[in-house]
Amino acid sequence: MAAQHGDGPAMDQDAPAPDLPEVEIAGVRFGVAFTYDDLDDYDDFEFDVDVILFLSGYGFGIDDCSSALGSALSEGRFLADAEAANAWIVAAGSLGGYGTQVFTGSSFVLAPWGELAAQAPSLEEALLVCDIDSHFEGPLAHPLVQEVFDRPLSAWGALTLGLHDLCEETGNDDVAVLLDGSLDSMVVAALATDALGPTRVHALVLDDADEQGILSSRALVRNLRIDSRELSGADLGAGGDRSLARDVAEAHLAALAREIGGIALSNADKTALALEADACTVCAARVMPIGDLYRSDVIELARLRNTISPVISRGAQNAYEVPDVDGLEECGASSEERLAYVDYVLSSYVEWERSVSDIVADHGHAEVVEEIVRRMNDLELARAGRGVCIMASSKTLYDARNPIGMVWHDRSREEDERADADDQGDVILPGAEDSLGVRYESQSRRIRDVREMLDFLRDFSLGGGLYPEGFGDVSLDDKSDDDGSERGHAWISPFSEN
Repeated sequence: MAAQHGDGPAMDQDAPAPDLPEVEIAGVRFGVAFTYDDLDDYDDFEFDVDVILFLSGYGFGIDDCSSALGSALSEGRFLADAEAANAWIVAAGSLGGYGTQVFTGSSFVLAPWGELAAQAPSLEEALLVCDIDSHFEGPLAHPLVQEVFDRPLSAWGALTLGLHDLCEETGNDDVAVLLDGSLDSMVVAALATDALGPTRVHALVLDDADEQGILSSRALVRNLRIDSRELSGADLGAGGDRSLARDVAEAHLAALAREIGGIALSNADKTALALEADACTVCAARVMPIGDLYRSDVIELARLRNTISPVISRGAQNAYEVPDVDGLEECGASSEERLAYVDYVLSSYVEWERSVSDIVADHGHAEVVEEIVRRMNDLELARAGRGVCIMASSKTLYDARNPIGMVWHDRSREEDERADADDQGDVILPGAEDSLGVRYESQSRRIRDVREMLDFLRDFSLGGGLYPEGFGDVSLDDKSDDDGSERGHAWISPFSEN
């Protein structure tokens, strides 16, 4: 039985098997996994289980197809898990918004040989019951056909569900959006309408002399049938200062949200928050529906929404900007290709935690990559206080933040500078062998030696080798010494990951 509900360190291969749950019920041995690491352990170590219950605590992430559970079986990890562990996988997926996380359901029951025995729908509450015979070796009489994973459609469903539940949880019946002619603003308005219904969405249409933008915004209002009012350039009183005009428009958006008794939504996407200083200035919005999606993903969502019904005009579909980065024109022939390169660098650095050197090694353009990463880190302070974003990836910019004002900037390193470089042998400095008879090791070898030494010291300290006498882990049964004196707390490891 798998019910969709509302809530929900990798091991060294040389270490003993981790202490994972094993429960026997009616002759069937069950294991319980909460994380991907737990599943890896059931795969890697010889646990004698027939069924693994996977109680997922992962919210939906557009970069992690496995987070969609049953609707992404064909592209996720669970087929390999079932085969490696030779066990049934029963995944219970949570459903709905929990804070800023979103869970999309789609619980499933998967046979060890890879056939799908049962699956609950995505984005719907369901109680799934499936009979399992742990001695049965297949094939199933009536296996279900695995879905073809639709990434943009899953993301749209997750965001609308998350926005709806967030508004319900916070008691905000209505939302205010600023339609400024940009594709981002069109997508936010459409998301809000699908999530809450047209009567609960109120648009402030910005007329700032961009004829195409104002036409696209008016067309969207008509197509979505939402309430709107216009804000003219004269009302802004900015005297041609675009940044000031945007700040004044944000103030009007805050006034509209106050009038309707709701909240204002931001149009900022993840690319803007990472690289564009203007997106991090005055902001009346407290919720960012697309703040955890890169602009390339937003373009995909706009195309998806238009296949459902063409609410976004043709002119607005190209109303997006590519961040201004020196040298970026060499990274793609079109605006969309250059934007895709920017978002690839950001996602590689943030979600996939790859080094600048690795990114450059794969796709070149070292100066562009370094500038993108440097700018993202430099805007850390500007992003503070921007409100919350609905989580739609495995790692938000908030999770990837660095200390404000950090002087260190990542740069691409040559092969012989990198710690994982192949051993190049000893290096003899010119004239050193003749005069002093000294041979110098390569830098990569020295770095490896230092890392091995620090790893040893860290393990030594965690094992108690650096604890002073009388210090250590205090068990529940031994909180004092023989003389009755209380023991102190153990030191934490003095060795960081740096």
